[in-house]
Amino acid sequence: MKIKIRNIMALFTLTMAISAQATTKETVATVLAKKGDVSIISADNIVAAKRKSTLVELDKIATAKDAKASVKFNDGTITTLGSNSEMLIKGYKWSEDDKTPSAEFELVKGVFRTVTGLVTKVSNPSFTVKTPMGSIGIRGTDFWGGYLEEDAVDVLFVGGEHEIVVSNEFGTTVLTTPGQGTTIKAGKAPTAAKVWPKKKVDRAVKTITF
Repeated sequence: MKIKIRNIMALFTLTMAISAQATTKETVATVLAKKGDVSIISADNIVAAKRKSTLVELDKIATAKDAKASVKFNDGTITTLGSNSEMLIKGYKWSEDDKTPSAEFELVKGVFRTVTGLVTKVSNPSFTVKTPMGSIGIRGTDFWGGYLEEDAVDVLFVGGEHEIVVSNEFGTTVLTTPGQGTTIKAGKAPTAAKVWPKKKVDRAVKTITF
């Protein structure tokens, strides 16, 4: 009887260990740099972010006032958040052999800049940043997005060869040339693509510069 009980207990322990491994999420990104108070928010926990802290799918990274954070994803994509910003990793799928990688993020508030990596180096990339005003679809580029004003989301094409598609239920605007930007307001289509004045570009870039 004692032998049977030991066997049952051993089997139970092994099953629990396998189950824990199955539910452990894979790391998708690492904090490259931070300034000020930065947090990683998961479903059941909030921890202070440090350099080399790791993130998994469905984590949020959040910056406090006057804080900034730069995060590097497994494919080489680098996203930098400015002050009072929060971004959710809604989905991320990438590996060296994956022919259909994808990345989906949600800007909850604030500002960010992203330079995409290998996840967009495929024939039909799936890289999207959702905002309360609309979505930003990326084919592989360097771009900035966020709130310069409280009631609007701005998007700036910083550099790269591929277009940026900005859309919501009211319409779509395509940014084709570095320097072009668009603005999205609630209940309205994104404004027509136009080259931003240097003053506005400088204002945007300053929000994510360490």
